[in-house]
Amino acid sequence: MNLLFKLASAAVIFSVLSGCQNHIENPEMQQCAQQNYQCELNCEQQSTGEGMVHKVCSTKCIETYNQCKANAEALGAVQ
Repeated sequence: MNLLFKLASAAVIFSVLSGCQNHIENPEMQQCAQQNYQCELNCEQQSTGEGMVHKVCSTKCIETYNQCKANAEALGAVQ
Protein backbone atom coordinates (compact mmCIF):
# COMPACT_ATOMS: atom_id res chain seq x y z
CA MET A 1 0.00 0.00 0.00
CA ASN A 2 2.87 2.35 0.85
CA LEU A 3 4.50 1.72 -2.54
CA LEU A 4 1.22 2.44 -4.30
CA PHE A 5 0.95 5.73 -2.43
CA LYS A 6 4.53 6.67 -3.39
CA LEU A 7 3.92 5.87 -7.05
CA ALA A 8 0.66 7.81 -7.11
CA SER A 9 2.35 10.78 -5.43
CA ALA A 10 5.23 10.66 -7.90
CA ALA A 11 2.79 10.56 -10.82
CA VAL A 12 0.93 13.61 -9.52
CA ILE A 13 4.15 15.54 -8.94
CA PHE A 14 5.43 14.64 -12.40
CA SER A 15 2.16 15.75 -13.98
CA VAL A 16 2.30 19.10 -12.22
CA LEU A 17 5.97 19.65 -13.03
CA SER A 18 5.60 18.64 -16.65
CA GLY A 19 2.76 21.14 -16.97
CA CYS A 20 5.00 23.86 -15.57
CA GLN A 21 7.96 22.97 -17.74
CA ASN A 22 6.36 22.67 -21.16
CA HIS A 23 8.34 25.74 -22.19
CA ILE A 24 11.47 23.62 -22.66
CA GLU A 25 12.61 24.40 -26.19
CA ASN A 26 14.84 21.36 -26.49
CA PRO A 27 12.65 18.26 -26.98
CA GLU A 28 15.67 16.03 -26.37
CA MET A 29 15.94 17.43 -22.84
CA GLN A 30 12.27 16.69 -22.26
CA GLN A 31 12.89 13.12 -23.43
CA CYS A 32 15.79 12.79 -20.98
CA ALA A 33 13.58 13.95 -18.13
CA GLN A 34 10.83 11.51 -19.06
CA GLN A 35 13.30 8.63 -19.29
CA ASN A 36 14.75 9.55 -15.90
CA TYR A 37 11.29 9.65 -14.34
CA GLN A 38 10.48 6.22 -15.74
CA CYS A 39 13.84 4.86 -14.54
CA GLU A 40 13.18 6.13 -11.01
CA LEU A 41 9.73 4.56 -11.03
CA ASN A 42 11.25 1.25 -12.09
CA CYS A 43 13.71 1.49 -9.20
CA GLU A 44 10.81 2.00 -6.80
CA GLN A 45 9.04 -1.05 -8.18
CA GLN A 46 12.11 -3.31 -8.15
CA SER A 47 13.29 -2.57 -4.63
CA THR A 48 11.84 -2.49 -1.16
CA GLY A 49 12.47 0.63 0.83
CA GLU A 50 15.53 2.81 0.52
CA GLY A 51 18.10 0.01 0.72
CA MET A 52 21.26 -0.59 -1.27
CA VAL A 53 19.39 -2.01 -4.30
CA HIS A 54 17.37 1.20 -4.59
CA LYS A 55 20.43 3.41 -4.17
CA VAL A 56 22.38 1.54 -6.88
CA CYS A 57 19.42 1.66 -9.25
CA SER A 58 18.83 5.36 -8.58
CA THR A 59 22.53 6.12 -9.14
CA LYS A 60 22.35 4.40 -12.53
CA CYS A 61 19.32 6.53 -13.40
CA ILE A 62 21.21 9.68 -12.51
CA GLU A 63 24.26 8.66 -14.54
CA THR A 64 22.07 7.83 -17.54
CA TYR A 65 20.22 11.14 -17.21
CA ASN A 66 23.45 13.13 -16.99
CA GLN A 67 24.77 11.46 -20.15
CA CYS A 68 21.47 12.03 -21.95
CA LYS A 69 21.47 15.68 -20.85
CA ALA A 70 25.03 16.20 -22.10
CA ASN A 71 24.11 14.66 -25.46
CA ALA A 72 20.93 16.76 -25.71
CA GLU A 73 22.83 19.96 -24.90
CA ALA A 74 25.46 19.12 -27.52
CA LEU A 75 22.76 18.38 -30.06
CA GLY A 76 21.02 21.66 -29.21
CA ALA A 77 24.26 23.57 -29.75
CA VAL A 78 24.70 22.00 -33.19
CA GLN A 79 21.22 22.81 -34.39
